[in-house]
Amino acid sequence: MIGRLVDDLQPVVPRRVWRDAAILGGVALTELGLALWLGHQRADLHEAMRGPMFWWKMLTCLGLALAGGIAVLAALDPETRARPLWRGLAAATAVALLVGAVLAGVAAVPAPVMLRLDMHEGMLCLMWSLLMSLPVLAAILFLARRAAPTRPRATATAAGVAASGWGAFVFAWSCPHADPLYVLVWFGGAILLGAIAARVLLTPVLRW
Repeated sequence: MIGRLVDDLQPVVPRRVWRDAAILGGVALTELGLALWLGHQRADLHEAMRGPMFWWKMLTCLGLALAGGIAVLAALDPETRARPLWRGLAAATAVALLVGAVLAGVAAVPAPVMLRLDMHEGMLCLMWSLLMSLPVLAAILFLARRAAPTRPRATATAAGVAASGWGAFVFAWSCPHADPLYVLVWFGGAILLGAIAARVLLTPVLRW
């Protein structure tokens, strides 16, 4: 009987972090390429790229996405020594967010707060950033199907940050707003909601 059980066993393919990274990066870059190819970018993109606030917005979202993605890959493969890298990215992004918060207060646009927030556009920004996070989130779930992370809550939270950060980065190419207050509230809100939702919904899936 033991022989039959052994014969039924399937060989386990060892995890390769570079392969997981290639899959996750391929999905993310494909989504970005499709969004840009379909014309989902702001009309004044070339002019906007000359301003520092455009790059602050883009690099902050990208930094959070990369930090979350590297943390997820490290959690799915315990042999990976990527902790210093994602922590460094997270720290750099936190500094960028702090700079944005200072700019939102010190270099404030002389306009009422509600006008700066632009509730209608802001809610659309929140919705589209979360929707655009779904492909990366699905890719992470695909990669996690054979993994057993020892810290499922932290892994789920990192997955939410990675996915929603990338969704915000993709949508940011079409967003005409560069006000630090708007970016902090709506882009930051989308990433925060994505992280919370992933922590609640994905933790049971990632448990052993």
